[in-house]
Amino acid sequence: MLYFYIGSILAVTGLSGWSIMRTYIRSPFLSCMAGMMIAMTIGMMTSVSVGTIAGILYPQDLTVPTAGAVLLGVVCGYLAGKPVSTMAALDGMLAGIMGGMMGAMLGVMAGKHAAMMVLFIDVLYLFIQLIVLQLIREESQEENNEAADGAKQTPLLHPFAFGLGVFVLAAVFLYQS
Repeated sequence: MLYFYIGSILAVTGLSGWSIMRTYIRSPFLSCMAGMMIAMTIGMMTSVSVGTIAGILYPQDLTVPTAGAVLLGVVCGYLAGKPVSTMAALDGMLAGIMGGMMGAMLGVMAGKHAAMMVLFIDVLYLFIQLIVLQLIREESQEENNEAADGAKQTPLLHPFAFGLGVFVLAAVFLYQS
């Protein structure tokens, strides 16, 4: 089970890093509001996910899981928001603080259903990250389309359909146990 939790942490931090890199690459095309949403989402979801696992792995004391998840959320929120604006960075950092505290508490309270909760949070994280990547693509696509005289790009994967399918599979899996 430990490998499952470690794999989840690595996947979450890797996907968060990917989203942060996409934000840096496309930051000239992102509005302040889009940057705030992106930074808030990355900071919050990363810290909730990692905080939940940290709370499961170290349930004796909320201090260590909370501090670790908050710090990770603040760093991710700052890195995601800084290329757009200082306001976006601040929004991401504050969301990282809130997510880290909530995630650690959720992990400690998960009890015997801890693995199911991590699976649920991972599915939710994946769905929301796909929407964030779509937001980054759409925001920068508008600018690119204007610059390229209306050249149209189509997304490779429609996040809503994928997310709905993953939620259905997760719901079936969760209700079987």
